[in-house]
Amino acid sequence: MTNEPRLWCAMIYVADSRDVAGAVRRSKRLHWKQADALREVEGWLTEMRRDPVRWEIADDETLIGRLPGYFAVLSSFFLPKEQ
Repeated sequence: MTNEPRLWCAMIYVADSRDVAGAVRRSKRLHWKQADALREVEGWLTEMRRDPVRWEIADDETLIGRLPGYFAVLSSFFLPKEQ
């Protein structure tokens, strides 16, 4: 684990499609906190009138959310190091 600040991005994809070309929804602005990215996904699902998501930890940098017909991804990134 590192003490470097992480940024979080939220995305929702269609799970039933054979060809996943891109996210149905994606953060327009990155989040400083994982909880804020998670709230963004939950807000989208409310707008889309979808069931609540079941979250699984994929690794230290990624959460996967599953719900009927869709899956959500919370992914984190580090800022570039100064050169």
